Amino acid sequence: MRNFKEITNQELETIKVVTFDIDGVIIPVGTQLKENIDGTELYMKSKQLSREFIENLKKLKKYVRLNFSSGRNILYLKSLTNEIFDNNLILQAENGNITFIDGKIIHPSYPNTYFEKLKEIKEDIKKIMKKDKRIRGFEPKLFILTVHCEKMEEIENLVKSYDNENELYCLWTNEGYDIGSKEMTKGRAISDLAKYLDISPKQILTTGNNYNDKEMLEVGKGVTVDPERVSGEYFVESTGDKLGGEILADFLVNYYLNRNAG
Repeated sequence: MRNFKEITNQELETIKVVTFDIDGVIIPVGTQLKENIDGTELYMKSKQLSREFIENLKKLKKYVRLNFSSGRNILYLKSLTNEIFDNNLILQAENGNITFIDGKIIHPSYPNTYFEKLKEIKEDIKKIMKKDKRIRGFEPKLFILTVHCEKMEEIENLVKSYDNENELYCLWTNEGYDIGSKEMTKGRAISDLAKYLDISPKQILTTGNNYNDKEMLEVGKGVTVDPERVSGEYFVESTGDKLGGEILADFLVNYYLNRNAG
């Protein structure tokens, strides 16, 4: 891996899309979620984008398309990016399962057996939740199951017990587990996006810091902000006052503005 500052001008000139992961990349990790047992009450609190980063996004929009890829749901991504939202913005939610692009929603099709399996896993987790305070609740999702909890072998083993076909992933997110189909990953979504835009995947700059970002960093021109956890072609590390994605945005804005001035 090389430091992101070693990206050449020739490489930057080919970039058509810049993709930002969310948690731990452009907003601090630390979502608070609490759901009651019957699911009738849900409290959720997350962080927001910094003002400086939003202003950088407004500048970057003039030179590249912006994409936000996350395990979060599509409404959260829309809310997070509301200030810069338009039809040029791309949102990829639920680990690539939902893509908003050019005013359209694109998503894969799964058989009923897939949704039944997720439903049964959720019901069994809810049984554990009744007696185990380490499980805080479920984040609303359509195509994947996300449980907020401590790291628990019980949940990992439960998913394995339902997955004789080996079709599911169960990924630790630092705040819980994402459970979904291995057929669709953030990397697959980046490949599909490249085909849609008729460009090479390497013309899409991708960022990430966690296990669900691994394929995305490999498929695109990957910049990891946590090189000890996931690899990328390049790396950037957070400083005391800025997250890795924010540092990268500073770098990109400076490049485009200086290029224009020249």
